[in-house]
Amino acid sequence: MKKKLLALTSIILAGVIMLSSACEVQEPGSKKPEPYEYTHTTELRQFELYEYDHIKDIDRSVVMTLSELGYPDLTLVGEEQSKAPSVEYMLPVDATQGPDTWYIIHFHFLIEFDEATGGGFCWVSAKVNDGTGASVEFETLTVNDSPFIRVGSQSSTSTRMEVHYYNYMGSMGVKPGENVMTFSLKESKGAKVKSLLVFSDTGIESTTVPPSKYYEEQKLSQEEQAKAKEIAFSNPRVQEIAAGKEYSVRITRANGVVRVKGEVPEDEAEVRLVFATTYMIEDVQASALDIFVDFDEGKVTYLFPLSPSGMPELTDSVKEKAMEIALSDPDVQELLEGKKYEITRIGPSQGGPVGRLGANMDITFDKAYPFKGDFPSFPEKTDYLDAQITRLEVFVNLKEGRVVQIFPMIVPQAPNGGEK
Repeated sequence: MKKKLLALTSIILAGVIMLSSACEVQEPGSKKPEPYEYTHTTELRQFELYEYDHIKDIDRSVVMTLSELGYPDLTLVGEEQSKAPSVEYMLPVDATQGPDTWYIIHFHFLIEFDEATGGGFCWVSAKVNDGTGASVEFETLTVNDSPFIRVGSQSSTSTRMEVHYYNYMGSMGVKPGENVMTFSLKESKGAKVKSLLVFSDTGIESTTVPPSKYYEEQKLSQEEQAKAKEIAFSNPRVQEIAAGKEYSVRITRANGVVRVKGEVPEDEAEVRLVFATTYMIEDVQASALDIFVDFDEGKVTYLFPLSPSGMPELTDSVKEKAMEIALSDPDVQELLEGKKYEITRIGPSQGGPVGRLGANMDITFDKAYPFKGDFPSFPEKTDYLDAQITRLEVFVNLKEGRVVQIFPMIVPQAPNGGEK
């Protein structure tokens, strides 16, 4: 009897709850939400995208626009496609990206996707001096057989989108004199762009506000900058490389590198010569020269060219020096004794025991050689090894002129001691 009463009570309560929900009172002017319905449109949607949020609030000055250079709106995709998607413009003879003046790219364009676009991606880019100045990624999806597009953290049901994009330019995107901006579109998978128009107010702006506090902390006083420049240009090798070249000078506190905990940094200032054009430094095509100086010792600690992408490079003479250091090392000599080998690669290495810039190289054997015993991984540390070695990777600290690590490449052994 009790069970029947409990069941009846539950039914009555459920009915009351359902009735209360059905009779829910709505406030005046409110409207009950309808189920979501996807509606595709071609109405223009506008977006402002900032890689750094504070850009929208800081003081900025226009350096140049396409319109000021005499260019109209550029049609990259469409019926009347522009013949020249690249534009040339001038920056001051002392232009560098920071530490006092910072350059910002403003990329303004209108993109329309084909209504038949499918799932995929596309990138609208403005490259500066062969490096990325601005790149906006769109993800195209299909919902209810119609396009749905995502850009940044936003989305659009319209296929027509006007975009204002702002970002600080990269360090290699700013150089004295002539610079080149190149526009491009890349589609991937099912993404299909119907038209792409770059507006003529696209251009370069400048500000005194850096991208972050980190860059503010890299600034040196005028006295420190003068001292760093004096030390750098007292170096004969710097004088030799700089002779006859056009460049601007960027002087900052030396940025950090990965090093052993508690180890004192080796240098205090970075003096960068930013070339007006690429120059050959021995066999390296260089866009800049990085010079690191120690204030206390009053000397240059590191000196190396930078590629157009901003990566440090080793010249042929430095590679020869690294090879000489490696082959003169007693541990390396012992490991190579009685073996046929070839140095198959020499490249740059940064941080840790090699310092700000060192070298590593592959010494490849003609076959696998057995090794059993204490392997000299580091100058003061060995590890027991019983394996077949096919190659040695040797790390060289160029500043100290010594081998700091040897890494063996071994033949993998099959599980349970079976043959591989």
